[in-house]
Amino acid sequence: MKPFQFRHGTQAWPAGETLLHVYAIPDLDRDQELAELAAGCRSALAGHPLTFVQDRWLHITIMQIADRYGAQVPPAERAHLAAALTRRLATVPPFTLTVGSCLAQTSVVMFDVHPDDEIGRLGAAVHEAVGAVRGPEALRYHAGIPHMTIGYANGEADNADIQRDLRRVRPSHAPMTIDRVHLVDVAVDATAKTVTWSPIAEIPLGG
Repeated sequence: MKPFQFRHGTQAWPAGETLLHVYAIPDLDRDQELAELAAGCRSALAGHPLTFVQDRWLHITIMQIADRYGAQVPPAERAHLAAALTRRLATVPPFTLTVGSCLAQTSVVMFDVHPDDEIGRLGAAVHEAVGAVRGPEALRYHAGIPHMTIGYANGEADNADIQRDLRRVRPSHAPMTIDRVHLVDVAVDATAKTVTWSPIAEIPLGG
C-alpha cells in the first residue's frame, strides 16, 4: 500500500481548491450496524499507517463535478444544479445497499457496496442531470465501482497484513439505506489525508 493521492478528474487535486461532488452519506443514527462496522475496522487497523475517515465524513462518491473548482461556481449556478438533480432524482426510488466486506486496495481501505444495479441507476441519473446543466466537461471524473473509503494510506503498508486484520472484524457487512443524496463542496488535505465538505443541498430520492 502506498500513500493516497487525491485527484481532480485525471489530474492532481490542487492545494487549496474545492470541488463540487454528489455524495451518498449514511445516516448512522438509523444505520447503526454500519456505525459499528466502521468502528470495528478502525479498531482492527489502529496499528497501520492509515488516516481513518470518521463517522461524520463517511460517504459514497456518486459523482465529482469536474468542470470548475468550487469557488468558481456561484450560488445561482449551485441552485440551478440542485434543482436539476431534484427533478431527475424524483424518479429514482430509495433503496438499501449492503456495505462490506472491507478491502485493502493500492492506497485505501474501503468497503465494497452491492448490489450494483440500483446504485448504478442512481449514478446514471446523477450524471444525466449534471451533464444536462453543466455539459460534458463536468463528467470527466469516473469514481469507478461504488465503494465507501474507511482509511487513506499515509505511508507504506503491507496489504496482506491489513487484510488479515480486517478478517477479524465480525460481522463484516452492514445495511445502508439511500433515500437522498447530498450536493457538497469538498475540500481535501493532501498531507493529512482528509476529506471534508460544506453542504449545498440535500436531494431526496423518489420525490
